[in-house]
Amino acid sequence: MHPLAHFNFEAHRKAGSHTASGAPSPQPRLAPVSPLQDLVLAHLEVARTLASFIPGLTPELAAAHALDAIHTDTGLTMEPHRRGLSAAPKPPARITAAQLGQKAGLSVHTMNLRLEACGLQRRNEHEEWELTDAGQDYAEAVPRSLQDHSAYQLLWRPEVLGVLEDAARSSSMTVGLG
Repeated sequence: MHPLAHFNFEAHRKAGSHTASGAPSPQPRLAPVSPLQDLVLAHLEVARTLASFIPGLTPELAAAHALDAIHTDTGLTMEPHRRGLSAAPKPPARITAAQLGQKAGLSVHTMNLRLEACGLQRRNEHEEWELTDAGQDYAEAVPRSLQDHSAYQLLWRPEVLGVLEDAARSSSMTVGLG
């Protein structure tokens, strides 16, 4: 289900506020020219807010989802804008914990424990791995599918292996990394 599926745009529009409580207020804006413009602006503002609150959700991914929602809700073509997103510089390659483990000669289980021991990830209340503040420097949480945003996978920059090697040299974590 799309993350905006339960968002009440009409009530939000009538209230005149398009940011989550606690979020920084955007610059003041003029009254919308049309309900369509207001709907488009609401989608973009929700995307910006989500990107600021969801660890690992990049502004580019949030914008891509906003373009999808705008197209679905309004029928407007978003392809010219989508091409603008794809022209942005590509992020560095991201790999899974299993792929990190293969590079280091470790199982995915051991690699996840190493990442946790280094303070880069932790288990949440659903026993899923999530990034810590420190981990956000080395990874991003990406939805497992474009349709379902309830499950995320962590994709790591290969440079995190250097952090793990440094940690292994300064502690007893030596198997496969020292």
